[in-house]
Amino acid sequence: MNKIIFQCVLGGTMRNVHEDIKSLEKEILQTEDKIIEYLRAGYEGGIKTSLHRLDSDLKYLSILANGAPIDKNEDRKIMDFLRIHYDYMQKLSVPA
Repeated sequence: MNKIIFQCVLGGTMRNVHEDIKSLEKEILQTEDKIIEYLRAGYEGGIKTSLHRLDSDLKYLSILANGAPIDKNEDRKIMDFLRIHYDYMQKLSVPA
């Protein structure tokens, strides 16, 4: 009985972690789109706020992925995603 409960709890936790990872990736992509829109419009306040949010989301995704019970392939995909989007964040800048 305890083994079944443990498997249900562990399975539920893994499912939630995977959902959280996918959700964060989606939010990161949406934030990058907002930054591009703000750059076109010249809205510096929105750019700064979005860059801060992007940085926070990337850090949280990194922390979440490092502690998640995921396989090597999924871990590699997440690390590639993080590397690509950290590079994007560095290229996006607030106009002087």
